[in-house]
Amino acid sequence: MLNNRNLMRVAVPLLCLMTALAFQNCSKTQEDAANPAQQFPFSSSNLYFKTTQKFTFEVYYEPGAEPYVGTTPKGAQYWDILKDNMVSIFQFRSTAPTYSIPTMLADMSSIPTQNKTDWTTTDILSLNANYKKSNPSDTEARFYIYFLKGYFNNGTQQDQSVIGVSLSGTPIIAIFKQVVQSTGSSPTGPVPRFVEQSTLVHEMGHALGFVNNGVAMVKNYQDTAHGSHSLDPNCVMYWQNEGAASLSAFIQKYLSTTSVVMWGPDVLNDAKAASQ
Repeated sequence: MLNNRNLMRVAVPLLCLMTALAFQNCSKTQEDAANPAQQFPFSSSNLYFKTTQKFTFEVYYEPGAEPYVGTTPKGAQYWDILKDNMVSIFQFRSTAPTYSIPTMLADMSSIPTQNKTDWTTTDILSLNANYKKSNPSDTEARFYIYFLKGYFNNGTQQDQSVIGVSLSGTPIIAIFKQVVQSTGSSPTGPVPRFVEQSTLVHEMGHALGFVNNGVAMVKNYQDTAHGSHSLDPNCVMYWQNEGAASLSAFIQKYLSTTSVVMWGPDVLNDAKAASQ
């Protein structure tokens, strides 16, 4: 990650779907925490691909920053995009893990309005400490996803191009709803909805250990100029896939097919080699 950041650049269409989340210049999803891994002793790539029996997602949102729910034009739940990609990345396990991923707001948790315009990594860590329900265990991994109003502050200034951040060394992800909403002509249209899910998949990729972020590479496909990202523009872990034309093409691809698996072959090969 460039400067230890994983940025998902959103310039408007950033969608990097296939995403462009790049560390610092990409779409901006950042992984930038003081590596408080000691708070999450069972959160590691080694366990995820070998012994973790269940993956549970705790999803929280501020009023006005609710995650998109409902069904895609193909009739699937939007949150099944994340689940399908989780199933795909762990398909090589000898014993398949189970997943608890909410698909409706009723299964997610509203938190009080935080009245913040800027969010630092310290702020996000503190938020999680206040609201998380359970800790990870040796058999159950937990990921904590926060949908927030306001923008990411990189420690120097507010950055309104950051869609989401994955805090390094933790299973914590934050999504900045106002940035998501700005990626389409309509904040409730299909583009922001797919942007939101592709961001989650990309950030989960980093949290799980890709690219070369805990999971070893079978071959060298890392875009070292942009941190833990893939050189493959057709992979969700590509550092950047932005521009109106690219975004439109991406949306059309996933509107016209039942498959929403976004990992590239190199990432899947790494997952296969790491699995037991």
